[in-house]
Amino acid sequence: MRTQLAPFVLVASLVLAACAAPVPGPAPNPNEPTRAPLPTRVVAPRTTIFADGSLALATPALQLSFDVTARVIKVNVAPGQGVNQGDVLAEVDAGSLNDALQQAKDQLALTEAQIAQQQAPARQTDIDSAQASVNSALARYTELKQGSTTSQVEQALRSWNQAKNSLYQSQLQRDTECGWSGSTPLADKKSPDNDPDCKYAQYQVTSAELNERMAYQRYIDAQQPPTADRIAAAWADVVSARASLTKLQAGTAAEAKLVSDIQLEQARLTVQRAQRNVAKAKLVSPCNCTVQSVEVVFGAASSPGVAAITLLKLEDIRFRTTNLTERDVVSIQPGNPVSVRLRAFSEEAFAGKVRAVLPLSSGTQGNNALFTVVIDLDPAGKALLPGMSGQAEIQLGAT
Repeated sequence: MRTQLAPFVLVASLVLAACAAPVPGPAPNPNEPTRAPLPTRVVAPRTTIFADGSLALATPALQLSFDVTARVIKVNVAPGQGVNQGDVLAEVDAGSLNDALQQAKDQLALTEAQIAQQQAPARQTDIDSAQASVNSALARYTELKQGSTTSQVEQALRSWNQAKNSLYQSQLQRDTECGWSGSTPLADKKSPDNDPDCKYAQYQVTSAELNERMAYQRYIDAQQPPTADRIAAAWADVVSARASLTKLQAGTAAEAKLVSDIQLEQARLTVQRAQRNVAKAKLVSPCNCTVQSVEVVFGAASSPGVAAITLLKLEDIRFRTTNLTERDVVSIQPGNPVSVRLRAFSEEAFAGKVRAVLPLSSGTQGNNALFTVVIDLDPAGKALLPGMSGQAEIQLGAT
């Protein structure tokens, strides 16, 4: 069987080999011109990016408010008005603030005078007087501690007898002056309430009675031994007198000077604080700005911390993009030149430069993140206002 199939297998192999062999093409014509190969396609890089946006202030709006509560007495501006740096925009009644300032100044002057007196060097007469006080206090203490001698007791008794005699004489003189003796008729008797001479005589008797009581007490004390309380009180007088003398001799101590310096600084700070409060009675413009709004009314009370006047600084205004995608923002660099067209000035283009590319995304558009590019503009003398919208043409590759 294998011998019978062999011729057929050989024939089939020859047919398949003929089908697989390449078919020769026509011979090239030597008279036909040769065609050049097609060039490789080159994609040109983008040189311009367009982005929509609007104008915005370079600095936020300035909201000015009073720091004190008082009646508004002046409102010098209105919305839309231009103001210069240093202009007074509004003012409140500063009467109580001025009073507080004057009181602070008076207290500062008093403190300065007291400190100057305390720190002034002691006069020799003051030192001598303090020394005399020490000697006197020490003598009294020594005398009291030793107790009274016999001669001192006798002297106290003589003093009491003299006081009694003086009282007796004053009484006789009064009775004579007032007509109080038994032989004087009742009609001639006088009263201290009606007769000046009688009144004076009665005053002499009262004074003599007081002297007699004091002399008597001294006589009694002279006979008694000194108590511990009296000795302690006498020694306290000695210590106090010595301390006063030492202070005069040593001058102002460093600790006392430090305390005086602190008191003086506190008085000065109080004056400065009062001066600042007076200054706060006026709202002063910090810049050359335009008034956006006025929230205070003449005669009303100011509210600390609540915006009274809002200012806009229109000199520095910039263009901020709103729909620039992440695909385009990577090609933009600070300094790239920009041409901006605003709808308010459709026939004019404003020159500018990229100031900054804000790194934080401002939102998304579809699957793309949006970023903001800030552009400085040359206003070219035009009144550019925040919020004006338009389109920016950003030139890439040039700075």
